[in-house]
Order: sequence, then structure tokens, then C-alpha cells
Amino acid sequence: MKNQQWSGVLAAIIVCATIVFALGKLQQTGISIEDNRKTAAVESTIQPPSPQEKSITVSGEGKIMVVPDYVRIFAGVSELAGTTKQAQDLANQKLAKVIEILKKNAISERNYQTSNLTFRPEYDWSDGERKLIGQRVEQTLDISIPEIDSQPERVSRIIDALGAINRLEMHSVSFDVKNKKELFNRARILAFEEARSKAEALAGLAGLALEKPLMISENGENAVPTPYFRTTPQMAMAAGAAAPVLPAGELDVIVSVKVVFAAK
Repeated sequence: MKNQQWSGVLAAIIVCATIVFALGKLQQTGISIEDNRKTAAVESTIQPPSPQEKSITVSGEGKIMVVPDYVRIFAGVSELAGTTKQAQDLANQKLAKVIEILKKNAISERNYQTSNLTFRPEYDWSDGERKLIGQRVEQTLDISIPEIDSQPERVSRIIDALGAINRLEMHSVSFDVKNKKELFNRARILAFEEARSKAEALAGLAGLALEKPLMISENGENAVPTPYFRTTPQMAMAAGAAAPVLPAGELDVIVSVKVVFAAK
């Protein structure tokens, strides 16, 4: 039995020695043995790079010119008195004249409102020291005159009457459009159509086919009111001229867009 065990051990030693000898010979010849199963698995997960996506970026602007349908006026008073109440009473007297003119010309109360009202002390610094002069009250009215297409002469009549009030400040007079939502929608369509037209032209020049938009951004909505400038009523009276009907001109409603189109 012991001879059989020793025979088995001796056979195993001979096999191991044979393997070691064979590996040594392979290394001397420059031949190596590697396990490539793991490397093959990694290489199988690498995808070939996809072709770079092509795109065309363009901008478009849509503009609609419309006739304004109302006039917006910002007019105000600034009064200085010994007390805030006295200054407020002086301001109220002038504003009462403004409201009287508006009512006389059938302007509804919903078409005018106070947009600014401030109270503050006013000082004199001329002698290097602060000296209280009085209390300053400033009040501004936001006035809308509608239906200027059907009653254009009313605008001129109101502006002349307001200008005749002593020390009434006319901050601004401009023409505008009340309901601009539909106008902006129409301008937006025009802006996108212009952008697509540009992209189609560029794609044709480059030998590409235009596809759907990848990104659309709107740069903003803008309605440019028409300002009004004219001489004061006093200057017109001095020249012996009648108050003219105000030309409203046209209003620009503008929408700008930026569009990125896919191409192939």
C-alpha cells in the first residue's frame, strides 16, 4: 500500500516538473500564454462613435405695424408749502382741474388713476447748513384717452386744456394699443417663418436636408409706442394757430426668435 502511495506522489512531481520545464522553453522562444477572455468581454462593450449631429442656428423677427387706438398721458403736479397738508391742498386744486377737463371730454374714471404720490421735506443747503424750506408733495396721473380713431380731435382738445393749467407737468404723451396679445401672436408666427426660411436657404447651400427644430427661444416682445411732440398751447396761441388734430402714425409690434434646426 505504501509503495502505491509513493508511486502516486512521484508521478505528480514528474508532471509538475514537466509543465515547469515546458513553460521555461516557451518563454525562451518569446511565446507567451495569456487569458484573453476578460479583454474580449471589455472590447465587446465599446460602441463605435456615432456621427456628429448637424444643426443650423438662425434668428427671425416678426413685425406688425398697426394704428394706435389710444393715447397715454402722464401728467403731474409738484407743490411746496409750509406743511404737508398745505402742499397737498395745492396739488389737489390742480388735479381737480385735470379731472374736470377729462370729465368734460367724456373720459371715464377707469381711464385715469394716480401712478405716483410722494411726500418729502425739502431743505436749503446754500449756507452750508441744512435749513428746512417746507414740505414737498408730488403726484402723477396716468391718463388713457381711448377711441382716438373715431374721436381724434378730442386728444388735441384735452392736451391743450391740460397745458393751460399753470405749472402742470406733462411728463409724457404717447400713442399705444390696448390689446396687443393677438398682435404679438401674429408677429411670433412671422418671426418663426422668417427663421425657417433662412434655415432652408442655408441648408440648400450646404447640401443638407432640414429637419425639425431642436430648440426655440424667444428674445422678447416689444411694442414701440409713438411719442408725441408739439409746441405748447401758449406758443400756438401766440402764433395765431388753431390746435391741430394729432396724427397717430403707426405702432411697431415686434417679436424676435432664435431657432436651432437639425439637419442631415
